Amino acid sequence: MSRCATCLCTAPTTACDTRRALFASRVSHSLATVRSVARRQGVVLRPLAPGLLEAEGDDLPALVTEVAAALSSVESAEVRCLLTGATGSGPDLLVQALTAPSLAAAAARLRHADLVPLFADEEARFHAEYQPIVRMDDGGVVGHEALLRATGVDGARIMPDQLFPAAEEAGWTHVLDRVGRTTAIRDAGPWLAEDLLFINFVPTSIYRPEVCLQTTERAAEKAGLRLDQLVFEVTEGHVVDDVDHLARVFEHYRSRGCRVALDDLGSGWSSLALLVRLKPDIVKLERAIVQSLPEPAAVAVVSAVVDITHSYGGLVLAEGVETEEQARVARELGADLGQGWLWGRPVRPTTAVAAVPTRALPGTAPDPSWPDAAVALDPRAEQPQEPARPADRDLLARAVGLTGSSVVVVDALAPDMPIVYVNDAFAEVTGYPAEDSVGRNCRFLQGPETDRAALDELAAALRAGQPHRTTLLNVRRDGTTWWNELHLSPLRDAGGQVTHFVGFQHDVSDRVAAEEALRERAGTDPLTGTLNRTALLSELDRQVRSPGAGPVVLFVDLDGFKRVNDRFGHTVGDLALGAVADRLRSVVRGGDLLARLGGDEFVLVLGEVDVPADDDGPSSALAGALAAAHRVAADVERVLAVPVELPGGPVTIGASVGVAVHPADGETPADLLRAADLQMYRAKARRAHARATADRPV
Repeated sequence: MSRCATCLCTAPTTACDTRRALFASRVSHSLATVRSVARRQGVVLRPLAPGLLEAEGDDLPALVTEVAAALSSVESAEVRCLLTGATGSGPDLLVQALTAPSLAAAAARLRHADLVPLFADEEARFHAEYQPIVRMDDGGVVGHEALLRATGVDGARIMPDQLFPAAEEAGWTHVLDRVGRTTAIRDAGPWLAEDLLFINFVPTSIYRPEVCLQTTERAAEKAGLRLDQLVFEVTEGHVVDDVDHLARVFEHYRSRGCRVALDDLGSGWSSLALLVRLKPDIVKLERAIVQSLPEPAAVAVVSAVVDITHSYGGLVLAEGVETEEQARVARELGADLGQGWLWGRPVRPTTAVAAVPTRALPGTAPDPSWPDAAVALDPRAEQPQEPARPADRDLLARAVGLTGSSVVVVDALAPDMPIVYVNDAFAEVTGYPAEDSVGRNCRFLQGPETDRAALDELAAALRAGQPHRTTLLNVRRDGTTWWNELHLSPLRDAGGQVTHFVGFQHDVSDRVAAEEALRERAGTDPLTGTLNRTALLSELDRQVRSPGAGPVVLFVDLDGFKRVNDRFGHTVGDLALGAVADRLRSVVRGGDLLARLGGDEFVLVLGEVDVPADDDGPSSALAGALAAAHRVAADVERVLAVPVELPGGPVTIGASVGVAVHPADGETPADLLRAADLQMYRAKARRAHARATADRPV
C-alpha cells in the first residue's frame, strides 16, 4: 500500500481477537452503564485510573457492541474505547485510551470488519468505473468521472452506497477517500490519453492538503498523467463546517495545476455562498434538478447557476441527463458540459484505448486566474549554471512579450525592489510603457483606496521570499481603477538566494464587479429593493458590537394589508408593498437603514441620533434616542396615512410602529427586534382601543 508521509490512515485495523478492552470517559453515568452491561455478560471490570476501566475476556466485541447499543448516541461519541493486545497499565496505555476511537466508531469497526481485508489488498480489491463527460454543443468527449467500486473476499460486488456509509461510521472515510483518488488515477493511466479525469473527494478527510495529497500526486506521476488533467470535485452533500479549510484544499489543488469542481449544486448546503467563496472551475448541477427540466422551477435554478458561474468564467455541467429533451433545455439555458446515460453509463475499461487528439473544453480562452503556460515559472527550479546565450534570452523575452498576461519582474537585491522588466501587456493594462515603469517600485500603481491590509501581507511575502497571491485595487495612468489579481513568484539563484520576483497580473475588474453585484442581490429584498432579513441581521450585529451608541430600531407593521391582497390579489399587493417601501424611504436619512423582514413587516434602523445639549449620561442619551425614534415613527404613520393609488383604486394602508433602543431594550439583534415587535403590538392595541372608544355611542 502507498504511504502518506508516515500517516496511519493507510492501515485501518480492528482487533476482533483481542482479549483486552479499555473504556475511558469523563462522564460517570456513562461508565456506570458500561459496568451494568459487563455484569450482565459476566465480564469483570477493573479500574485502572479515574475514568478508565479495563475489561478482559474472550468475547469483548460482543461487550463493545452491547454497550454502544445501551448508551445514547451522544454518550457513545464521548466514551473512548481501545481494543488492544498491549499489557501493563502505564501512562502510555492511558494516553492510548484517552485518544482511542469513540465507542460508536469502535462498535462500527467491529460491524464492518469485512472492510479491513479490502484495504489490506487495495490494488486487487478496488477498481474504478468511468462515465463520459461531453461538450453540450457537439457531444465530443472531454473527460470521464471515476466511480469507486470494490470486490469483497467472497467475490461479491460492493457499491459506493455501501462502502462510504460503513467507512464513515467506522472513522475510515479518510482511508477510503485516499483509495478512491489513487485508484481512479491508477486505472485511468493506461487509456486516458489527453482527456480530463474527474475524481470525487471528501474534504473532511483531508487534514493538511500539502501532506495528505502527496499520495495523489505520486499516483499521477506513476500513472503517467499530468496534474492539469485532473479535476477534483467535492460533493456538496458532504457538509463542510470549515469552509476556510475547503478553500485551502481547493487552493492547493489549483496551485498544482489541477481544476476543482463543486458537485450536486442545488441539493446541498449554502450553494450561493460556496459559489461566491470558492468560484469552482466547474459547477455540476444536481441530477434531480436536471431531470426535472423543463419544469419552470428547474429552469429558474439552472438559469441562476449558469449566470453566476459564467460571471467569473466557470463552466456548468448538467449531470444525470437521460433524454434528448433534458439535453436540449440544459444546452439552451447555457450548460457547457453534460454527463448521463444519454451519452454513456459507467464502465470499467478492459483494454487500453487508442490515443485521441486533445479535446478542448468549451471556451478555450486563457484562464484569467492563472499565469499563461508560456511564462509559468517554477520558483523551486535551479537556475542554469552557465549564462544563457543571447539567442535564448531573446527568445524568452519575445515569448514573455507575446503572452496575454501582464508580466512584471522586480530586482529583489536592489534597494526598494525596482522594476527591471515589463511586457507589452503590462503597458496595455496600466497605461505605463516600459520607459515609465522600469526603475520604479510597483507602489506607483497603488491608490488611496488600495487595501492596506492586503499590501501588508504582500510586503511580508516579499520580505520572506515566499510566493503570494492577492487581489488589489490599482490605478492606471489615466486615473481609472482596475482590480489586479497578482500571482507573485520568487526566483532563486543556484545558492537558493531570491534574486528577483516575477508578478503575473490579470485585470479581474469584471469578476469583482459581478461578485459585488451578487453580494448586493443576496442582501436585497427583490420585491421592494430594501435590505432583506439576512442583511438586516448582519448589519444590526455589526452595530451592537461597535463602540458608542447602539442602534435604534423601529418595527413597522402595516394595518389592514391583508384586505388589499384579498380584494385585489397578490400582484396588486406586491405593488402596494413597493409603494410603501418608497414612502418609508422618504422619511429615512442617509445613514439610516430600511429592510423588509417579510410579509408586511418593515424595520428601520436609525443612524446617528442627536444627544440633548444638557447631556448627563446614559439616561439623557436614551431620552434623545427615544425622542428621535418617536419623531420618525410619527413621520412613518403620517406618510402611510395617505391613500395609495393602485390599479383597482386608492387604498389606505396604515401602520403601527414599535421602538427599541440598544442596550436598554436588548443587547442582541434578536432581542431588539423582539422588543420592538412587542412595542408595535402594544401600539396596534392602543390604536384599536382608541377607534373603538371613538365609535362607541355616548
